[in-house]
Amino acid sequence: MWIIKTEHKRDEDGGIAALELETEDKRFDVNIRWDGCAEIHVYSITEENREINDTFHTCDLKG
Repeated sequence: MWIIKTEHKRDEDGGIAALELETEDKRFDVNIRWDGCAEIHVYSITEENREINDTFHTCDLKG
């Protein structure tokens, strides 16, 4: 299940420019932009901390 952390709005019309989402277990978060690009972060979680383990960046270039 994804939780919306932040909604970024456009100044011109108030539409959504980007969303920052995070899974309930905090193992993944993603930044999704209006242009179809997304950056996904994968975390490893230990008792002491939460460390970024990998990052993926993808875009829908046809859009």
